[in-house]
Amino acid sequence: MSIVTRIILLSVLSAAFVRAEEPRNFEDHILPLLREHCANCHRPGKTRGGLDVTTMEKLEKGGSAGPSIVAGIAENSPLFRAISHIGDEEAMPPEQDKLPPQILAAFKTWIESGLKPNATGKARETRAVVQLTVDTATLGAPKAAPDFIRSLPPLANAPKLVRALPVMALAANPWAPVIAVGGHHETVLHDLTDGHRIGALPFAEGEVRVLRFSRNGQVLLVGGGSPTASGKVQLIELKTGKLLTTVGEDFDVVLAADLSPDQSLVATAGPEKLVRVYRVADGALVWSMKKHADFITSLDFSPDGKQLASADRAGGIFISEAATGKNPRLLAGSTEAVNQLTWRSDARSLAAACGDGQTLLYDPATARLVAKWPAHEGGVLSIAYSREGRLLTGGHDATACLWDETGKQISQLKNCHTAAFRVAFTSTQHILVGDWSGTVREWTPEGKELRSISNHSAPP
Repeated sequence: MSIVTRIILLSVLSAAFVRAEEPRNFEDHILPLLREHCANCHRPGKTRGGLDVTTMEKLEKGGSAGPSIVAGIAENSPLFRAISHIGDEEAMPPEQDKLPPQILAAFKTWIESGLKPNATGKARETRAVVQLTVDTATLGAPKAAPDFIRSLPPLANAPKLVRALPVMALAANPWAPVIAVGGHHETVLHDLTDGHRIGALPFAEGEVRVLRFSRNGQVLLVGGGSPTASGKVQLIELKTGKLLTTVGEDFDVVLAADLSPDQSLVATAGPEKLVRVYRVADGALVWSMKKHADFITSLDFSPDGKQLASADRAGGIFISEAATGKNPRLLAGSTEAVNQLTWRSDARSLAAACGDGQTLLYDPATARLVAKWPAHEGGVLSIAYSREGRLLTGGHDATACLWDETGKQISQLKNCHTAAFRVAFTSTQHILVGDWSGTVREWTPEGKELRSISNHSAPP
């Protein structure tokens, strides 16, 4: 690039990038950027895709795919996703790197401050569209707490380890005081009534990477396997500790799995980038989906059983019809790995824990991002919804945090020795945090630590 060209480019950028405290508007700050980078393909007489970016009215109208900008969170606007190379939007400008960070920041500020048309114009309303009130009719509390086995015999070939394993899988029963912690070839159950170790359930298939209790608390799903070899899911009757069935024929370890609310379907996924849904009754494959671009890290059936959400290491999040896999919808907004997804108890909100440290909230009805906030430096590793609609997150910064859905922090738990790898709510809505050192801690929502449990393969 010549010196003259550099000077011209700097002049254009200087005119567009005003002081950070000055509100952005279309006429003074956005239109010059659109003319510089987009109008060659999107102007009167040359509207690629039907899009003309030379006026505010035409930009809002959009092209053949509909409106290109929407006031509010920037990632909901197709134009911003296109210039940021997010999701499945066609990248703009075509066959080039995405625009520099300062240009993307200008667009982001303008969209999220309400699409101000000019220096004297009025900004648009940018309120979230998600309904934050939890519908208590969907909670489904049983008349009595489910029974669970109180003692398990020692495993004949229990693994001998010199130190506790990282807590890579953790689940708390929604209605009974029992938790499950994943280990090597076993799942360990603990009774939170007094904290005693119930015992271990064998998992001959390999590493335990996923633990989920059924919505009624009567069945435990155990998923995992052997990397690059095989993946399986077991369903265990919690009352007796007996194996009910084994589901799945994955060709790599299961990293994500869930049991549908009616217990008729099991979803599995992992490094193969393929979502598989099996019928529990006979183990038959019902449907599969190959939309993800990287390892699938999380699967979660919606509480009403109508939808299945899936996420991957490339930031892709999809919602599909649970029964058929049809009509998969991409939820744009995440730019890095999504480590875990969780539905709110009324299925009106889906939350994502992201590798860039952000917590994201989506409205599943519209597939729009409605809220986001920085939660943990270094990345959010795990996330869970309480029955009351609070969010619990764990992160690389060795803390767990309790939030309301506006992103306001309620409490922070700092006693983890290492990364807070797994989080969950107990049946009494206490907080569980499993860390990389192999310890599971129980706290009250106010931040009082009640007990810690070491993830050893055998009682100390």
